Amino acid sequence: MITRKILSKILNEIDSQEIIFLLGTRQVGKTTLSKLIAKESAYDNVYFFDFEDKEYRELFNDVSVKKLEQIFKIEAIDILTSNLIIFDEIQLLDDPSNMLKLIYDHFKTLKVIATGSSSLQIKAKFSDSLAGRKKVYRIEPLDFDEFLLFKGEEKLLRLRGMFQEERDKLSMASIVLSQSKRFLELFEEYLIYGGYPEVVLLDSRDKKIAKLDSIASSYIQKDIKDLANIENIDGYNKLIQYLSINIGNMINLSSISTAIGLSLPTVKKYINLLQETFIVDELKPFFRNKNKEISKNGKIFFGDIGVRNLQIKNFNTLSYRVDVGELYENYVFNRLQSQEILSTLYMYRTQSKTEIDFVHIEESVASLYEVKSGSNSKVPKAIVEFEKRYSNEFHAIEKYVINRDILDIKREILFIPAFLL
Repeated sequence: MITRKILSKILNEIDSQEIIFLLGTRQVGKTTLSKLIAKESAYDNVYFFDFEDKEYRELFNDVSVKKLEQIFKIEAIDILTSNLIIFDEIQLLDDPSNMLKLIYDHFKTLKVIATGSSSLQIKAKFSDSLAGRKKVYRIEPLDFDEFLLFKGEEKLLRLRGMFQEERDKLSMASIVLSQSKRFLELFEEYLIYGGYPEVVLLDSRDKKIAKLDSIASSYIQKDIKDLANIENIDGYNKLIQYLSINIGNMINLSSISTAIGLSLPTVKKYINLLQETFIVDELKPFFRNKNKEISKNGKIFFGDIGVRNLQIKNFNTLSYRVDVGELYENYVFNRLQSQEILSTLYMYRTQSKTEIDFVHIEESVASLYEVKSGSNSKVPKAIVEFEKRYSNEFHAIEKYVINRDILDIKREILFIPAFLL
């Protein structure tokens, strides 16, 4: 089993009593990660319960302290010693919140890891009684570092690490240039097929597409529909296709409603559903002067680019695509989108249509990112204007142009190949 970046972060929390929640789409690697955590932890005894198995669902539904004691005895779990228990797809239980609360309060020797595929279902079934008793981690598809590791490209992975740590980025220009061809080949594969672990490990185009179709069919087309009791399946599918075609564009809910024939409340409901099940995410606009900036409308991006490409049935190479810029933007969005509490990602656009693709704010530092899919070395006017307008509001403003393969600095703007971001 190949490790994930988040593994070390979770292992640092493993000794706390808090229940560890791993949330993410099906087949994103939650089960494998839970087993990796178990393997790397100090627990000698690990017990795994998959709630897709009807027998286990029936066993753990409607439990009391007494019944849990009986279950643990049947399963040969010694409640007087330290043990690790993994509950897979816990949202499938009728009342998982009650069961976990009972374990947390009455079985102090047991450490619990729980996985789930839908934050919407988790919210519906989990009460406030678990407040302070759980630690939630969102598990994403592989990022580009993990993709390289899964592809066995340790040398390129080390080069990315060196670049990100190096203060004088230009000092690495010749080394980066020597490896750019291989980087671009792998980066193109990542932009086409995405980062689902099983997809990355497959060795042919047809197998990758078939696996993506399986993931989408079982999760997007079936589980989510069943979860939300979606009646207008045609409208739901049209919405997904509309969002897939329009990644990186400003969305207007009224226009979407008209285009696909769904009511405005239904459009909002379905987009929220797709967000809560980790299929898409929204990029909100940056506001300071609301009279000059366009308000409300944001952009939608997909959590996995391969799933997005499946919706529009386009797995062509980048040289035959008209949406390369959008693929680059989706990649950068996923790269910059952070779970850190003090970090926020925005888009920026004024009434005069001055636009910056991403504004990343962490405390008093603003980082500006303009994304170009070509070999771009032009200084963006929007970045210069933003710095002039908001220089007094931030301790520092860092400026970047993410492009295909140019590494350079102009007017204090760092041009970085996307494969090094």
